[in-house]
Amino acid sequence: MITLATLSARTGHTFDDHLDRSLTIPVLDGLQAQGDLLVIPAVLLGASDWRPVPPEGLVLLDGVHPHVLVADPGTCLWTDGLDGRSFAATAPVYLMHPEHGATGLAPGRYVTRRQREWRKTVELPVFD
Repeated sequence: MITLATLSARTGHTFDDHLDRSLTIPVLDGLQAQGDLLVIPAVLLGASDWRPVPPEGLVLLDGVHPHVLVADPGTCLWTDGLDGRSFAATAPVYLMHPEHGATGLAPGRYVTRRQREWRKTVELPVFD
C-alpha cells in the first residue's frame, strides 16, 4: 500500500491542502470514478497501438486540473481508442488529481470515459 505523501514524492505531483497526505490509497479492481473521470474494467480491448506509461505519468483527462495515471516502469501500457484512453496494468497503478487525491487500481485492463451530465427538459402544459 502507498500513501498520498509517498505518491507525491515519487512523482512530483501535488495535492490540495485539504487532503490528508498520510492516508493509505486502497487498490480496487472494479468500476471507479474520480470526479468527472470514469475508469471501467475492460474484458477485451481491440486496440493495438500500446505504449508504456511514462515515468512522469499520463494525463487521462485534462481540464482545470488533470487526472494523471502513474505506474512503476514496465507495469502499464496505454492506448487511445474511439471512446477514450485505455490502459492495461500488471501491477497496481495510481490515478492522481490535485483536488480528489489518488485512486489505486488493481492489475487489469481498463477503459476511461468522461462523465457527462444529462439534463432532461420537461415541457409544462400551458393553461389559458
